[in-house]
This record gives sequence, structure tokens and C-alpha cells, in this order.
Amino acid sequence: MPEVDSGQAPIHTGTLLWLLLLVILWAANAVIVKITVRDIPPLWAAFLRFAPALPCVMLFMRWNGSGFKLKKHEFFPVFLLGLLMALQLFTFNLGAQYTTGGRITLFIFSYPLMVPLLAPLVIQAEHFERRYLLGCLVAFAGLSFAFRGSLGPQVFSTFKGDIIEFISCLLLAVQIVYNKRLAVSINKWKLLLWSYVVMILFFLGGAVIFENFNIHAVQLDAWLSLAFQCLVISVFSFMSWQYLIVRHNSSRISVFFFATPLFGMILGVLLLKETFDPGLSIACTLVGFGIYIVNRKKNIRL
Repeated sequence: MPEVDSGQAPIHTGTLLWLLLLVILWAANAVIVKITVRDIPPLWAAFLRFAPALPCVMLFMRWNGSGFKLKKHEFFPVFLLGLLMALQLFTFNLGAQYTTGGRITLFIFSYPLMVPLLAPLVIQAEHFERRYLLGCLVAFAGLSFAFRGSLGPQVFSTFKGDIIEFISCLLLAVQIVYNKRLAVSINKWKLLLWSYVVMILFFLGGAVIFENFNIHAVQLDAWLSLAFQCLVISVFSFMSWQYLIVRHNSSRISVFFFATPLFGMILGVLLLKETFDPGLSIACTLVGFGIYIVNRKKNIRL
């Protein structure tokens, strides 16, 4: 039997600190991915990121006493989840080649404002509220402000990358809602494990067919950034998020991710020597405030 969780566990101090750590790590990942895809094509980068992570997940499941085998009726839903994850990560890596680290974070981490709009369509326990519309309008103003900058007459326009990252954001929101629904009847670790298998096969097949990869041209910092994405993001962060999204209400935990665009912008300046754009900070603030309005809950226990 899959483990049943109400999804309404209170957010204690330990959970809060855990969430803040994930915020910082995912903000760093949105910046560091630019270093990886500079030398490694997007599909190869995704394959090399998740293939080494798969044994780590399997070892954890063995230690945790979770079985690996799926039932027949679970194959297609899990395959679909893995395909959604693969497309989301591919567009994330692809868009990173054409835009800045701060803008990657801005668009990707707009997903919390979309989750409460999608969730009521497939999850009976979640309902639409008017404040969701207000939050979406505020955040959309931030996104529009960011797009306005990329549409201007510049030597380097980020518009192409922004569009791809926004598509990746939409896919991420759909993936989270679908994952939450499947976790009601399928063990959360099985979902993660077999989604990884689907992604790895997708990335390997696409990389072999469509991409040329000169391994000798990869510099040390690209390998180090790939190692960070594999061990810290694909293992620790993904497993942490899989645990939290099943245990807690998705809206209640998503509120903490309003800070991610700001962290990403700061890390883009510090790590990639990107120019600090006051307009981007305004856009990040609007998106963050919109996410807060959509996801805020009263009487959250700490």
C-alpha cells in the first residue's frame, strides 16, 4: 500500500529552515546551469546530471525499505510525469543559453503563482480564491516588466531565452500538480525513481541523435557545476522537495519561494559578473509579491 499523507502537516521551524535552504540552492542552480551549458549541450548536460543521481535514489529507497516495482496501471501515469519533467528540464537548460542567470530565476520561480490556479482543476481538496487572481495580476506585471526590457533594441536580446524559460515554468507548474495528484495513490519515492528513469532515457536518446558533444572542450568549472547539479540538486533538493510537496499543502510551502528570484539575481551578479539591473529588481519584487499574495495562509504554525 502507498503511504497516505494528508498533505496538511504544520510548518515547524525545522521545515522553515529546510525550505529556505532549498530556496538558496535552487537560486544558485538557476545561475550555475549557465556555466554547465556553456561547454556541455543541454541534453547531454541533463543526462550527465541525472544518470549518476539514479543510484543514489535507489540506495536511499533500499535503506528506507521502499520497493522499486510499479503496478501495471501505474506505468503510464509515471511515464507521463517523467516526460513532463524531462521537457521542463530540457527547456530550462536550453533557455539558459540565451538569457541571464537572474532572468532564468525570475521566470522559473514564477511557478508558485500558477500552481494554485491549476491545482483546483485536478485536486478536489484545493479551491480557487479571488486573491489568486490578484496575485497573478501583480506577478504578471512583473513578468511583463521583465519582457519589456528584453524587447528593447539591445546588442544582446534575452527575449528568446525568456520565452523558453517561461514555457519551462508552465511545465514545472503542471508537473508539480500532477505529481501531487499521483502521490495520493503511488509511493512518492517510486514516483521520483521511475521519473528519473524516463528522463534519463529521454535525455540520452535525444543527446545521441541531436547533439554533438566534445568532452575534451569541457572546462573544470563546467564539470564542477555539473557535479553540484547532480549531487546537491538532483539528489538532495529533488528528494527534499518530493518529501515536502507530499507532506505539506503546496500553497503553504510555495510562499517561501518568493525570495528565490532575488537570490538568483544577486548570485548572477556575484558569480557571473552580470550587471545589476534595477529594472530586474523591480520585476523580481513584483513577481515575489504576487507569489506571496497567491500562496499566503493565515495562522501558519512555526
